[in-house]
Amino acid sequence: MPAPSATAAAKTITLSLISHTNVGKTTLARTLLRRDVGESRDAPHVTLFNEQHILLSTGEATLRLWDTPGFGDTSRLLKRLLKEANPLVWLVSQTWDRLMDKPLWCSQQAIKNVRDEADVVLYLVNAAESPGAASYVAQEMQILSWVGKPVLVLLNQVGIGRAAAEEIAEVEAWRAEMREHKLVRGVLCLDAFARCWVQEDHLMLTLATLLDGEKKTTMEHLQQAWHEQHARVFKDSMRTVAELLTDSVLDGVEVKPQGALKTALRFVVQKVGLDNTDLDPELSAARQTMAATLAQRMTATTNKLIKVHGLEGLAEQRALAISQGHFLEPQQISESIWGAMGGAAAGMMAGLVADLHAGGMTFGGGTVLGGLAGGVGAYALAKGYNLVRGEDSRVHWSRDHFHEQVRLGLLCYLAVAHYGRGRGEWSETAVPPIWDEATKSVIEHRAASWDNVWRLAVERNGSPAEVRREMENVLRESALGVLRRLYPSARVV
Repeated sequence: MPAPSATAAAKTITLSLISHTNVGKTTLARTLLRRDVGESRDAPHVTLFNEQHILLSTGEATLRLWDTPGFGDTSRLLKRLLKEANPLVWLVSQTWDRLMDKPLWCSQQAIKNVRDEADVVLYLVNAAESPGAASYVAQEMQILSWVGKPVLVLLNQVGIGRAAAEEIAEVEAWRAEMREHKLVRGVLCLDAFARCWVQEDHLMLTLATLLDGEKKTTMEHLQQAWHEQHARVFKDSMRTVAELLTDSVLDGVEVKPQGALKTALRFVVQKVGLDNTDLDPELSAARQTMAATLAQRMTATTNKLIKVHGLEGLAEQRALAISQGHFLEPQQISESIWGAMGGAAAGMMAGLVADLHAGGMTFGGGTVLGGLAGGVGAYALAKGYNLVRGEDSRVHWSRDHFHEQVRLGLLCYLAVAHYGRGRGEWSETAVPPIWDEATKSVIEHRAASWDNVWRLAVERNGSPAEVRREMENVLRESALGVLRRLYPSARVV
């Protein structure tokens, strides 16, 4: 077979994925490729041969990834190599029986691949081990130094949803550990289970800095194509979540016109901040109906996001019950608010609700009004205020409830966007606190924009197309804001 021309070689960038055995190479390969390749299980030497995969092909250039068997008994191998005049020549000239001495066989295959194919070596380490704890890392760096290819260290098994400062500190610790190895040109976090496309973009940008001449130009072209591919996924994701939120904010249930007495009563209740749905079985039924619809939409949206991101599996059915209950229950308040309110005030509020349900308003010489003045804020927070009447004789989700839907929509997107294909089929995981903090902060920062979207739908009777367009714009900027908070060192555009 003739050797490829210099021009063809310059248009191909080859990455060799190397590590000690059983660190997660094939799992990361599946995540980057967005498809199942090789065999992935918790055992040494699962991959026995070098396997080539196409990460990206634009027609003008190709990005290849080699998944290698990895290193085995590195200590024994290094001792043997140090006895040879030319260790690398000796290593690749040997033909070991892969059944009789599998660790040496695997090491041989890995080194041959790096020597013959790699433009850059992606060396994967288990970040659960502290820098310096695994002696084989330094030994494998010494072996790779004989090949002379640039090495980018990737930290795997770092976990999900950590603070940016914590991640930066871990990267710096590994950089310090690798400083003596001149072939190491960078250290990045890229967890096979929980990386985000933003981190993949950062990887591609870094790769371009490690190459020269035509190879550098080719990698810059591939990086741009990679970014555009993920930008399309991000755009599709924002459209999917925006459709959910648009349908929800435009949703409503017809209710009968209110009589004069009920209107006056409801006016007083609204003024003092109580949840008026407790006064009307019709509104309670409307809330039940709307909550069920919203929960079903949320599950459908999650499934669409799973497909958009090239994952498999479906949101579990129990998610429907959980989200339905979440959307139905009034907002919660902290124990400190109840404590400040006091048991007597709480009892007074309960008595007021009982009075209103009975159709009476026994002010008791101003006692109840006084209680309302002192404790209404806490009661309003306790009950939540999740339905409002529009100008169209329909009830709609309130502005506060809409803000909560935005938060949950963003969290749903983050959960899917971070889910590595190497983990297998989609399954629900707990939301990291830092995601919750970031989404809340961004929504609060952009509260005016979100309020404007809500008013456009509920108060100004905006058309569905108009609401969806504005929704998608604000959602996109909010999602990018969240990603910038989570990954301050990466480029997020």
